[in-house]
Amino acid sequence: MLRPIIAGTYGRGLVSFGMALVTALAVLVPASNANADECTPTPLPNGVVIPCVDDGGEGDGGEDGDDGDSGGGPQTCERFGEEVPCSSEYGAWNGRCYVRNASPQPPAGDPAWEGHESGDGVVLECTPPACAEAGGDLENCPGHSYYWSATPAAPVGPSAEELAERAVASMNLATGAIGSTPPASTSDPDAIGTIGLPIWLWIANRAENTVGPITRSASGGSLTVSATGTLDRVEWALTDGSGTTVGAITCDGANAPGTPYDGRNSAEPSPTCGFGADLNRSPGSLTLTGTAHWSVDWQGGTQEGHIDFTAPSNSTQVQIGELQMLVQD
Repeated sequence: MLRPIIAGTYGRGLVSFGMALVTALAVLVPASNANADECTPTPLPNGVVIPCVDDGGEGDGGEDGDDGDSGGGPQTCERFGEEVPCSSEYGAWNGRCYVRNASPQPPAGDPAWEGHESGDGVVLECTPPACAEAGGDLENCPGHSYYWSATPAAPVGPSAEELAERAVASMNLATGAIGSTPPASTSDPDAIGTIGLPIWLWIANRAENTVGPITRSASGGSLTVSATGTLDRVEWALTDGSGTTVGAITCDGANAPGTPYDGRNSAEPSPTCGFGADLNRSPGSLTLTGTAHWSVDWQGGTQEGHIDFTAPSNSTQVQIGELQMLVQD
């Protein structure tokens, strides 16, 4: 039979919520000419929805001490035919609520022990999805209850968000090695660019974790999350010896990795990423800094999300000189 879940706190019964709650619960009672197996979930004034559960003739979801309630759910967990997360901060899904060990455990003699001695088994906390979604005062949420079990609740695995963060960490997303015209003075001390010419910029060490896309997954408990990272943009800056920024650009989307210089006329700008001639006006030793920004989309179980990740910056030195013309008589 379908029936509304009624709240309990350590087995002491339903906490009074005032006449508004009594009225809301009253509408859950089916009319005499209605099907006795039908029940309509009812929204309360505080935004919590009182759901219906199929009790299967077994009482309040584990009051019989069925230690199966303490186990984790399968890879895909369902409620009324719809997928729900198999775990949350409130415990593991057992088919009707999220279950975790009550903390603190109720004192000896509390009705939640159902006649058992304190220390004989454990009292579990049952939190319906509506209460988990609403958060706040669980003790006053309809359907939230406690019951005795011979075995503790199964450990809850990491959340989807935590697994997504693990997947991102395993990508080792980076700002790749800097390619430029002129090349870095550390790699070629004789390389000197010319003021007033374009500067090409690109990622020199192209790999999954420097230009993307890159996909990694992470698993915990019964949940697996897959995440895919793409290089969203690279922000470039030129600064002089005083730390003043003399040029700044952003290369994004398909242009983010840049185009390696191919030896063409040095007066031609990069087709994808670089400083134009107008931004190359400061001679001397300049610091070139690149910062990669990544966009990661993830999904796992019934959840999905997005993570923005900024990789540590890379810097190098480039030399820019002025073109001198020698005039002879």
